[in-house]
Amino acid sequence: MRTHTHHQRGVGLITLLVALTIGLFLLAGLFQIWLQTRQTFGAQGQLAKLQDDERMVLTTMANTIQTGGYYPVYLNYSATPPATPYTSSSFTNTGVFAAASGQFLYGTHSTTPPGDTLYVRFIADSTSTNSNNTTLDCQGQTETTGTIVTNIYQVRSGQLQCSTDNGTTWQPIIGDGIYNMEIVYCVDTLGDQTQMEYLTADNMTTSDWTKVVSVNVQLTFNNPLYGQPGQQAQLNPQLLPINRIVAINQTQQ
Repeated sequence: MRTHTHHQRGVGLITLLVALTIGLFLLAGLFQIWLQTRQTFGAQGQLAKLQDDERMVLTTMANTIQTGGYYPVYLNYSATPPATPYTSSSFTNTGVFAAASGQFLYGTHSTTPPGDTLYVRFIADSTSTNSNNTTLDCQGQTETTGTIVTNIYQVRSGQLQCSTDNGTTWQPIIGDGIYNMEIVYCVDTLGDQTQMEYLTADNMTTSDWTKVVSVNVQLTFNNPLYGQPGQQAQLNPQLLPINRIVAINQTQQ
């Protein structure tokens, strides 16, 4: 019987090179799909953070503005009423609040980013038996009952920051990315709800500050997608402004 020996020849060099080339094309396609998916998830995360920041900053400022002009009335409270009950006249016309007794709003306007400054004050109440009625300043702290608290808002270093000590120290309220803030005041010119005028702080007269019926907070955020790979070249560094109108409680003026 004869024994036949078979020798394995393998694949040729050309066949190997063709296989490697096809494999590289497939890997490049898979890498491109992975990269695009990663960029999409990254963009979605940045947009979600932007929306959260927009919602938070507008909600925070709206709560502060709505607290403006508040003073304890001590109805159905167990606390002992003060010797002289608080009224709107308890807001004395001092400092920037020089328009008239009872003024609790003030602001400054700048056409250069980061924009305007907003001042809001209220009389603290930390003695309510209902914890939901306890007043907090813009830093989330309680103040001694009867204290006139002034909250000052500014955009500083891309953050919404507030101060409760006349601008000596500042506390960040929301994260990065705010480019500009503009505050517009709706003024009841005649005081009878029949004629309204929308003014920035630099156009407000002294008497206008006691006639404000609403405040329009307008914020411009930086575009988190600007300059990223794959984004359109015409995308702007800043987004369109967003705004929220906050009504003022006229019974507290």
